[in-house]
Amino acid sequence: MATPHLRSGEMINLIAADEQSLTVPAHALFKDAHLEVIHMNLVAGKSLPSHHVNGPITIQCLSGDLQITVETGKKTLRAGDLLYLAADVPHAVLAITNTSFLVTMVLLKTAMQ
Repeated sequence: MATPHLRSGEMINLIAADEQSLTVPAHALFKDAHLEVIHMNLVAGKSLPSHHVNGPITIQCLSGDLQITVETGKKTLRAGDLLYLAADVPHAVLAITNTSFLVTMVLLKTAMQ
C-alpha cells in the first residue's frame, strides 16, 4: 500500500521518519504541478546510476554520508549539507553509509505535456 502524500497544511517529522527502518527506499512526500519532494533512504553501498532531471533540484542529506558524482567531480554530503543542481545536470548517487536524504525537484513542463 502506498503511503499517502502530504496535503496542504500537514506536517511530517523527518527525524522521526529517519529513525525507521531503511526498508522503504523512497517516499514521495508531496507532488503538485510544479514541485515534488521525495524522502529517500539508501543502505551503505547502494547507488543510483547516472541520471538527470529536466528541472533544477536540491539534495539535502539528513543523516549518514552520501556521494554525488557530477561532471566536475565527486561531492560528499553529510547531515545538514545541501547540494543544488541546475536542470539536466547528470548525477549519480552512492550511499557511503546508511543515509537519509531529501530530494526537491522543480517540475518544468515539457513539450509532451
